[in-house]
Amino acid sequence: MKKDVHIEFIATDIDSLALMGFGSIENCKSVFNCLSKEYSYVNFNIVRNEGDLENIASRKPDLIFTGIKYVVFDKIKKHKIWISDFMEKANINYTGSGKEAILLEYDKSLAKKTISNFGIKTAPYFISNSSLTKNNLPIPFPLFVKPLHEGDGNGIDKDSVVYDFKSYQKKVDSIYKLYNQPSMVEKYIIGREFTVSIIESDNGTFNIMPVELIIPDKNPLNRILGYSAKSENKESVVKITNNDILKHITFIAKNSFIALGARDYGRIDILMDKDNNPYFLEANLVPGMTKRFKQDDSSYFPRACYLNNNMTYHETIIKITETALERNQNLKIRKSS
Repeated sequence: MKKDVHIEFIATDIDSLALMGFGSIENCKSVFNCLSKEYSYVNFNIVRNEGDLENIASRKPDLIFTGIKYVVFDKIKKHKIWISDFMEKANINYTGSGKEAILLEYDKSLAKKTISNFGIKTAPYFISNSSLTKNNLPIPFPLFVKPLHEGDGNGIDKDSVVYDFKSYQKKVDSIYKLYNQPSMVEKYIIGREFTVSIIESDNGTFNIMPVELIIPDKNPLNRILGYSAKSENKESVVKITNNDILKHITFIAKNSFIALGARDYGRIDILMDKDNNPYFLEANLVPGMTKRFKQDDSSYFPRACYLNNNMTYHETIIKITETALERNQNLKIRKSS
């Protein structure tokens, strides 16, 4: 029997916004289908204007399950409406982190500053700007250049590693032209890359599920996990078996999640140098949710859940949902006591 719960799912058919969340409409439909099997009333919404959000809020659902971070209705002014902020003001429960945490995650420099202030290691970095010249770059070459706000490997390729000012300038200009945003520039660290799925219960316990991402190529430049490598599914995703590495990665991921003020679920990316020193790389608090035929072939988030805890895609979605719904139950208990 389905649980008597009203859920409104929010998606978008604007590609640039979808890539900042679960991805395609097909991905969102995969999540929606899981919800529909468990709960009595689940509605799928493609949001195209502010009125759509207002209509959804007016139905007063038990939960908003959102597959995107924000929507932009005014293309000229580029005014963003953050879904979490909108629903918070409407006093409606929603999945995932609040606006403050999403804003930190969205701006990679703010995330790294927050993480550093929390005492967690992160690679040295700076933000590209027109005043920087080859004589005053704050970090020596080689450098790693990527968009400040993009996710899912967008803007990352072999040209992201730069060894001189000319290459640096070319990559920065390319990112600005393609994405209309500055670049995050980091010290280039050759090492191993990990990603960690986290699901938090309302009582404050964490289910932490790390995996290592491996591209089988001897050339470190070919092991860069950019958009091409991720979309073509070139990388292997493996469970961590070394207990010392597992301990370090788990510690960094959990404390990064806490430092960002995240809630419910999210993914933390970590880089480990050749001396096994782990560094916070970035966070994704609305991670991709691609579902493929094989459980161990889906997006990183559900794949890490499967490899660590044998959770199916369906079980992962329902666990996130139940985590968010716990807030409703606990709020009712607190009000009645």
